[in-house]
Amino acid sequence: MKLQDKLESLVSMLKARFLGKRIPLAVRLQVTNRCTLQCKYCNLWNSEKSELGTGDILRLIKELASLGTKRISISGGEPLLRADIAEIIDCCWKNGIYPEMNSNGSVVPEKIGVVKKIDFLKLSLDGPEEIHDYVRGAGSYRRVIEAAEAAFKNKVNFGFACTLTRFNVNSLDHILALSEKYGAIAAFQPLKQIYRGIKDITDIAPSPEEFRSAIASLIVKKKSGNRYIRNSLAGLKHICSWPHYAKLKCWAGRIFCIIDTDGTLYPCDRIDYHMELPNCISLGIGNALSLLPYVRCGGCGFCGALELNYLMQLKLNGMPSIRKIINFRKR
Repeated sequence: MKLQDKLESLVSMLKARFLGKRIPLAVRLQVTNRCTLQCKYCNLWNSEKSELGTGDILRLIKELASLGTKRISISGGEPLLRADIAEIIDCCWKNGIYPEMNSNGSVVPEKIGVVKKIDFLKLSLDGPEEIHDYVRGAGSYRRVIEAAEAAFKNKVNFGFACTLTRFNVNSLDHILALSEKYGAIAAFQPLKQIYRGIKDITDIAPSPEEFRSAIASLIVKKKSGNRYIRNSLAGLKHICSWPHYAKLKCWAGRIFCIIDTDGTLYPCDRIDYHMELPNCISLGIGNALSLLPYVRCGGCGFCGALELNYLMQLKLNGMPSIRKIINFRKR
């Protein structure tokens, strides 16, 4: 991120913290629920929610830029299934927003020309082949490795994202080995209900003991200098108490938010709100932001949100000390 963008982001955070402003500095934009996979902890592919057209999405991006957004994480479903995905990415850049993308990797090689436009690509990886394929479907591991190969050869900045389940808590070394091979970082995320998808996760969740043992091993590796672990040391210690977390003020809806495929605005999609949330298309993002409820939940362990919460509370030890393992930038 350019120095000017960093300074503008800092000003936005200060306004949010001390003046109570709602500034969507970081936004996850759900562009589709369509997906090539049917993962055990997700049911978005079965959603009947509508999907915004190109014009609406481009208008949203421009409005977000005017409100101070600096980073958009394009997500789904599988966002590369949209025919207009290149236009969406280009619109982000044209409006001074850095576009990231969450992908299962299944169509990355075929869409590598589009993927090269992204600032950072996050590939979902759940462990060795037999585990990944069990969670996500036969052949999905081979496809995500092909995606990593394509990204690596084309000098795309990318990393892996791993959701911890009872199937993979003892297989994290495999993910870290692949991270080292490709010079990519790996984020380890706790399992939690997503209220736009699967609600019953008890059959795939690890026991608290299994989870804490896995995180404890990551903490040891992090302390020993493993630079491929995306999570900060403070962040790992925070999630080690999963499923119950230490108190940490949440800034969801004030400094970051989620826009669903139909334009519904969420502070966070891991909470059941029992109310109708505002829509960005009918109200405009500024008005929709002002109507968002304050978040109250049992705590969060997801890297991006956790780090923004640490930063907003001036707890800089909660930010990851990520070095640029591959020293190239496209822009």
